[in-house]
Formats: sequence, C-alpha cells, structure tokens
Amino acid sequence: MKAEEIKSLKGRGWLLNKGTETFSARVVTVNGKLTAEQIEAVAAAARRHGRGVVTLTSRLSMEVPGVPAAEIGAFEAAIEKAGLSVGGTGPRVRPVVACKGSLCPHGLIDTFALSEKIHRRFYVGWRGMTLPAKFKIGVGGCPNNCVKPNLNDIGVVGAVLPGGGRGYKITLGGHWGRTGAAGREVPTIQPDEGSALDFIERTLCFYHDNGQPGERFFKTLDRIGFEKALEMIN
Repeated sequence: MKAEEIKSLKGRGWLLNKGTETFSARVVTVNGKLTAEQIEAVAAAARRHGRGVVTLTSRLSMEVPGVPAAEIGAFEAAIEKAGLSVGGTGPRVRPVVACKGSLCPHGLIDTFALSEKIHRRFYVGWRGMTLPAKFKIGVGGCPNNCVKPNLNDIGVVGAVLPGGGRGYKITLGGHWGRTGAAGREVPTIQPDEGSALDFIERTLCFYHDNGQPGERFFKTLDRIGFEKALEMIN
C-alpha cells in the first residue's frame, strides 16, 4: 500500500500495525461509556474482520488490531449498526475523556452528561474544522484528578463555589508525553455547565485563529502569553 493511502486511512482512524499490512481500527466512544450491545458489536467485528482482539486506549477508546485493508469497509459497516464509528485522529478535537464522577461518591458534577455534550458539540460538531494540531479535552468530577484532566489541552473539573454550590474549574495548556506539564488554572470558576461549554468554544476559536500550523495549544499559550491569551478568550 502506498504511503499516501496509509496516511489517508490514518486520518480516518485506521492505524497501520507495525511490521504488518494490517490496521487497527480506533473505535470512538463517548467518554468511554458503551452499551452492552455496542461492546458485543465490536467483539463480533473483531472476530469477523480482525484477529479477535480488542485493546483499550489511554483516552478510553477501543482499538481492534489486525484488520486487513480489504476488510475495512465491512468493519465500519458492522459497528455503524450499533451507532459506533472509527475516527479520533488528526489535527482536530479528539474524543473527550471523563472520569466516573456521575457515579463516584466524590463526584461534584455530572461528568457523563457534560462530557457527552462536549463530545456532541465539539468532537462531532467541529469534525470538519481543522485545527493547528490535535486538541484534547478531559473532564474530572472532583480535585482527586483521576483521569488527569489538567494534562489535557482543556481540563474541566468539578469544584465547590466560594458561596456554596457546584462549579466548573478549567485548566488550559496541559499536555503529556516527553515534556508533559499540567495546565494553568483559569482564575474564574465557571458557575454552570453552559458557561463551561461556552468557554471551551471560545478557547477553540482562539486556538483556531491564533495557533500556528503544527503548534500544540500549550505552545500557542507560551508564545502569546497566558494572561494575554486569557484576555483574548474572554
């Protein structure tokens, strides 16, 4: 297979398996939550079109390795019947990661509800929007930081407001990898879900308009300056 074909498939969520001519299908989940029927559909597709193995990613998606190029269309059709798709790659908003704060006794916010709205509004809604580089969003239910939302380009964490009640603390510019670092906190806690979602949208617009090609968000913040960037976002 030619290099441009491999690159094109990667943009669709198909990753070439090292040393082979087969691919891993990156199956997108909404905050890592699937129905039993969806899990069964992925397992069946893995048996029929792959090598019967399903792996989990650090961002709560699923990957099915060993799918020959000739089986890609059939695999996609099989999981689409269960409301699933392959994707989550490229210079755009990636699938959101969330902890189980909706169920956990420590959860201060409904992480499932918020992360699903983020997924619909920004992963799905911004799917056709090319950004300077990949952009990751994480949601945590409390300061325990279980899914490390502050290591995402945007992190949203449940917080207690000064006068009581629940709010949404946001961090900007987190990243992990060889030179990882936690994001910086936005001083103002967002008082409700709508405000948090609107802040995310303004941040994405800022990054789209001001980031340089290939520049991760934290580097854009470093170049412009955090305080100046925050003024532009607000």
